[in-house]
Amino acid sequence: MQKTDKFSLVFLVIVGLAFLSIAIPAFINPQSIMDNVQVTLGNTSALNSVRAMYGGVNLFFGLYLIYAAFKKQETGLILVFLYSGGFVAGRIYSLIAEGNASSFIITWLCIESLLTILSILLLRKLQQKK
Repeated sequence: MQKTDKFSLVFLVIVGLAFLSIAIPAFINPQSIMDNVQVTLGNTSALNSVRAMYGGVNLFFGLYLIYAAFKKQETGLILVFLYSGGFVAGRIYSLIAEGNASSFIITWLCIESLLTILSILLLRKLQQKK
């Protein structure tokens, strides 16, 4: 395994574990996830939606990224790029549309931007090896 492959493996496992660290609390207590942005989930539909989106989606993405780290690095990196890039696009649009954002949102924008850039760079390195 070459150096870039090892770095991709570590990157995908770390990102997969990060997804799981969001998924598990979202399943157990969806309100805990929304407390970060001061949103109160006031009915079962809201709880269900957060549990599905933050819990279920992140659970399956996290598990897939860990699998991809060992078996399908290229597709794992594409998934990280699409997922984090989508968040970056949405957050930048929100900054333009609504203006000021909390430090929580800015922190996540930085993390998601870094994930987007790293996934692109690692994907390019993997594709150059072919």
